[in-house]
Amino acid sequence: MAFRFRNSVRIASGIRLTISKNEAVFSADIKNPTQATSNPNGLDGILLPGTDLYYRTRLNNSLSQRKRAEQEEKRQSRRESQQAALKNNQDFAELALALDDQGNLLIHSLTKQPLPAEEHGKLLMHYKSDIQEWLEEQVEVINGDIDLLTNAHIDTLTPDTTSLRHQINPFTELQPEQPNFEQPAIEPVKPPAPELTWKDSLILGRKSKRLSEWQAAVDAWQLAHQTWQANTAKLHAMQAAPLAAYQAELDDWRAKKEVHDTEQRELAAAFSDRLTHDTQVMTEVLKAELNALDWARDTLINFDLDSKGQHLKLDVDLPEINTLSMQEARVSVRDLKLIITKKTETQIHREYARHVHGVVLRLISTAFHTLQSLEELTVSSYSQSLDPVTGEKQNNYLFSVNVKRSVFESINFYNLKEVDPVIALERFDPIRDMNQTGAFNPIEPLN
Repeated sequence: MAFRFRNSVRIASGIRLTISKNEAVFSADIKNPTQATSNPNGLDGILLPGTDLYYRTRLNNSLSQRKRAEQEEKRQSRRESQQAALKNNQDFAELALALDDQGNLLIHSLTKQPLPAEEHGKLLMHYKSDIQEWLEEQVEVINGDIDLLTNAHIDTLTPDTTSLRHQINPFTELQPEQPNFEQPAIEPVKPPAPELTWKDSLILGRKSKRLSEWQAAVDAWQLAHQTWQANTAKLHAMQAAPLAAYQAELDDWRAKKEVHDTEQRELAAAFSDRLTHDTQVMTEVLKAELNALDWARDTLINFDLDSKGQHLKLDVDLPEINTLSMQEARVSVRDLKLIITKKTETQIHREYARHVHGVVLRLISTAFHTLQSLEELTVSSYSQSLDPVTGEKQNNYLFSVNVKRSVFESINFYNLKEVDPVIALERFDPIRDMNQTGAFNPIEPLN
């Protein structure tokens, strides 16, 4: 049966996108007791509950996120074009577009009246690009995010290294500002003695005159200097108390900052150790990292970590097969219509098999990447189906596999586009009853 383990995490598909003029910004919708902060590049820091550990996770820059950003930028561009077309063409604003079951374009007035053939033709001629953009939007609605679903493993993290680091929190208390003290006047400069030459001795009275003038200047300087000394001493006496108060406040701030910085260095040193030895910290970090994943469908995960932090057991509640699109569409530019085809049952089963194996592959790698002490992982995946006897939904395990880190690391994680997730997991001898079309039969999972 499912829900065999006590720790539970729901990876939500609710990745919020904020579109600015120049970029798409992601933030993760985390629904667990941890506190998280985000920056324009994605999830940044996480405070673990019950601890002082605040660590920096990887920045979310996955392929699926970049693809979502590109898709959203295209949608925004289309919306802007459509708004401009509506603003500049009132006749077009009074029309509505729709599709019939065969993908043919229907154009009618807001009162549901069909356009005359002549008006219909003019509209296709003058607004071809706007209509084509609208058809592209309908293709996305029909096809869904099948590329993201069938390539969930592309964002798999490398298991041999971890990007998790304790985040050094800056000391946020503002440094005291020095009082704006009045500066003392510039100290008067003693006039230099005159340089006497032979001319001063030849000319009668010239030498004594120059010496007298210099002495008068020295007497004036002495008086000015005494006044300057008195005023400076008075100014320093007035500023002594506030200067001492500022210096004491500055010393206290520096002492607090040193304590904070020391604590942060100690936490940074402790984080790596606790992430490999403290199972409570390991469990909370794994929860946070799973919650931070960019996911196309809601997925419930239950897990337990052994007391040594070396063996992890996971149960994964996968989305049901009917969440995949049953049709696929493309635009016929020449005819301005959609070509809609129904997927074969085999195609749907194979897409679903690729999706669920990709999900498990990514979860395995996330666990190994997050917990470097982890040596072995047992994961069992299940989904819901209708019980033909009771008519109620029941949980059926699709496959179960035991994975050792040493073998898992042999996958080329730098060329994941060439990795087939279904085949990749076969090397671990999974318990799985899947036929050649990708259809699953229920199995008994590993304990």
